[in-house]
Amino acid sequence: MNEDEFDAQTNWRPFGTADAARLVAQMGAHTRLLMTLGKALWGDSAEDVQRQLLAPHPEIPPGFEVEDFRQLLKVTERINSGLLTLQRLRGLPAALVPADAVVIGSERLSMWGARWVVIRRAVEYLES
Repeated sequence: MNEDEFDAQTNWRPFGTADAARLVAQMGAHTRLLMTLGKALWGDSAEDVQRQLLAPHPEIPPGFEVEDFRQLLKVTERINSGLLTLQRLRGLPAALVPADAVVIGSERLSMWGARWVVIRRAVEYLES
Protein backbone atom coordinates (compact mmCIF):
# COMPACT_ATOMS: atom_id res chain seq x y z
CA MET A 1 0.00 0.00 0.00
CA ASN A 2 1.38 3.40 -0.90
CA GLU A 3 0.76 6.75 0.78
CA ASP A 4 -2.09 7.78 -1.53
CA GLU A 5 -3.93 4.48 -1.00
CA PHE A 6 -3.51 4.82 2.76
CA ASP A 7 -4.83 8.39 2.74
CA ALA A 8 -7.82 7.34 0.62
CA GLN A 9 -8.74 4.57 3.07
CA THR A 10 -8.38 6.64 6.24
CA ASN A 11 -10.73 9.42 5.12
CA TRP A 12 -8.43 12.20 6.36
CA ARG A 13 -9.59 15.77 6.45
CA PRO A 14 -7.67 18.94 7.26
CA PHE A 15 -7.38 19.96 10.91
CA GLY A 16 -9.02 23.38 11.00
CA THR A 17 -9.48 26.28 13.38
CA ALA A 18 -12.80 24.88 14.62
CA ASP A 19 -11.08 21.58 15.43
CA ALA A 20 -8.38 23.40 17.40
CA ALA A 21 -10.96 25.47 19.30
CA ARG A 22 -12.93 22.33 20.17
CA LEU A 23 -9.76 20.60 21.41
CA VAL A 24 -8.80 23.58 23.59
CA ALA A 25 -12.33 23.73 25.02
CA GLN A 26 -12.25 20.01 25.83
CA MET A 27 -8.82 20.31 27.45
CA GLY A 28 -10.00 23.31 29.44
CA ALA A 29 -13.08 21.48 30.69
CA HIS A 30 -10.98 18.45 31.61
CA THR A 31 -8.45 20.62 33.45
CA ARG A 32 -11.23 22.40 35.35
CA LEU A 33 -12.74 19.03 36.30
CA LEU A 34 -9.41 17.78 37.67
CA MET A 35 -8.82 21.04 39.54
CA THR A 36 -12.30 20.83 41.08
CA LEU A 37 -11.71 17.22 42.13
CA GLY A 38 -8.30 18.09 43.60
CA LYS A 39 -9.76 20.97 45.59
CA ALA A 40 -12.62 18.80 46.87
CA LEU A 41 -10.28 15.96 47.81
CA TRP A 42 -7.33 17.91 49.24
CA GLY A 43 -9.01 20.97 50.70
CA ASP A 44 -7.21 24.25 51.25
CA SER A 45 -4.40 23.49 53.66
CA ALA A 46 -1.77 21.04 54.81
CA GLU A 47 -4.11 20.21 57.72
CA ASP A 48 -6.85 19.18 55.26
CA VAL A 49 -4.44 16.87 53.43
CA GLN A 50 -3.17 15.49 56.75
CA ARG A 51 -6.76 14.75 57.82
CA GLN A 52 -7.30 12.79 54.59
CA LEU A 53 -4.08 10.84 55.20
CA LEU A 54 -5.01 9.97 58.79
CA ALA A 55 -8.51 8.75 57.90
CA PRO A 56 -9.04 5.01 57.28
CA HIS A 57 -9.70 6.01 53.66
CA PRO A 58 -9.96 9.43 52.03
CA GLU A 59 -13.33 11.14 52.07
CA ILE A 60 -14.56 10.74 48.49
CA PRO A 61 -16.26 13.82 47.04
CA PRO A 62 -19.49 12.98 45.18
CA GLY A 63 -20.08 13.58 41.49
CA PHE A 64 -16.84 12.19 40.08
CA GLU A 65 -16.10 8.98 38.20
CA VAL A 66 -13.28 6.57 39.12
CA GLU A 67 -11.57 7.55 35.85
CA ASP A 68 -11.47 11.18 37.04
CA PHE A 69 -9.53 10.03 40.11
CA ARG A 70 -7.16 7.99 37.93
CA GLN A 71 -6.50 10.99 35.69
CA LEU A 72 -5.84 13.21 38.70
CA LEU A 73 -3.47 10.54 40.04
CA LYS A 74 -1.48 10.66 36.78
CA VAL A 75 -1.29 14.46 36.80
CA THR A 76 -0.31 14.57 40.47
CA GLU A 77 2.34 11.91 39.92
CA ARG A 78 3.87 13.93 37.08
CA ILE A 79 3.89 17.12 39.13
CA ASN A 80 5.40 15.43 42.20
CA SER A 81 7.96 13.54 40.13
CA GLY A 82 8.92 16.69 38.25
CA LEU A 83 9.38 18.68 41.44
CA LEU A 84 11.48 15.93 43.01
CA THR A 85 13.67 15.72 39.92
CA LEU A 86 14.14 19.48 39.82
CA GLN A 87 14.99 19.57 43.51
CA ARG A 88 17.52 16.76 43.09
CA LEU A 89 19.13 18.60 40.22
CA ARG A 90 19.07 21.78 42.30
CA GLY A 91 17.63 23.57 39.33
CA LEU A 92 14.47 24.68 41.09
CA PRO A 93 14.60 28.28 42.34
CA ALA A 94 14.09 28.51 46.11
CA ALA A 95 10.93 30.56 45.58
CA LEU A 96 9.32 27.63 43.74
CA VAL A 97 10.18 24.93 46.29
CA PRO A 98 6.94 24.15 48.13
CA ALA A 99 7.43 25.21 51.75
CA ASP A 100 4.37 23.35 53.05
CA ALA A 101 5.00 19.89 54.37
CA VAL A 102 2.66 17.31 55.79
CA VAL A 103 3.86 15.32 58.77
CA ILE A 104 2.37 11.90 59.47
CA GLY A 105 4.06 10.25 62.44
CA SER A 106 7.78 10.35 61.70
CA GLU A 107 7.26 10.80 57.96
CA ARG A 108 7.50 14.24 56.38
CA LEU A 109 5.97 14.57 52.91
CA SER A 110 5.99 17.48 50.51
CA MET A 111 2.54 18.86 49.83
CA TRP A 112 2.49 17.30 46.34
CA GLY A 113 3.81 14.01 47.72
CA ALA A 114 1.03 13.98 50.31
CA ARG A 115 -1.57 14.85 47.68
CA TRP A 116 -0.31 11.98 45.55
CA VAL A 117 -0.70 9.56 48.47
CA VAL A 118 -4.25 10.81 49.13
CA ILE A 119 -5.35 10.36 45.52
CA ARG A 120 -3.62 6.95 45.28
CA ARG A 121 -5.47 5.80 48.41
CA ALA A 122 -8.74 7.17 47.00
CA VAL A 123 -8.27 5.22 43.75
CA GLU A 124 -7.44 2.04 45.68
CA TYR A 125 -10.54 2.53 47.86
CA LEU A 126 -12.81 3.14 44.87
CA GLU A 127 -11.44 0.12 43.01
CA SER A 128 -11.95 -2.24 45.97
